Amino acid sequence: MNMFDEARAMSGTLLLCKITQRELAERLGVSQSYVANKIRLLSLSPDMEKKITEGGVSERHARALLALEDEGARREVLEKVISRGLTVRECEALVEVRRTEHSAKRIEGKGRGDGIDVFCRAIREGVEMLSSLGVEARTRTSRDGDKMYITVCICDG
Repeated sequence: MNMFDEARAMSGTLLLCKITQRELAERLGVSQSYVANKIRLLSLSPDMEKKITEGGVSERHARALLALEDEGARREVLEKVISRGLTVRECEALVEVRRTEHSAKRIEGKGRGDGIDVFCRAIREGVEMLSSLGVEARTRTSRDGDKMYITVCICDG
């Protein structure tokens, strides 16, 4: 039984027995979040399920893909995960890059202040991503009148 079969079994049990995720979790001896995360996998398309199963991709990889709303982006990331043998951490970082790219595209048509806010958030998220990969990184922001200076320090050793 693969992760998707387990998710369908849990989902079916919830409907059939008319119980909550918490009640199911108690009966199975697992946490409610375990049940919720398993069932979330069912939001992936059947095509994605097949590729994940055939590609030997882990459940944690599959859950990372759920952070992407666009099916095409999910497919592209999954192909890279499979072809390059990416770890979960690398998969999560790639997903975050795709999400940041998507956010940057939404800047178009917004006011200058909104664009600056999105840009600053993208920098913060990039630094967080580096940190999650074990790379020491930090930012410093300062202002001089109407100018904003953002310094990003990345330590490679």
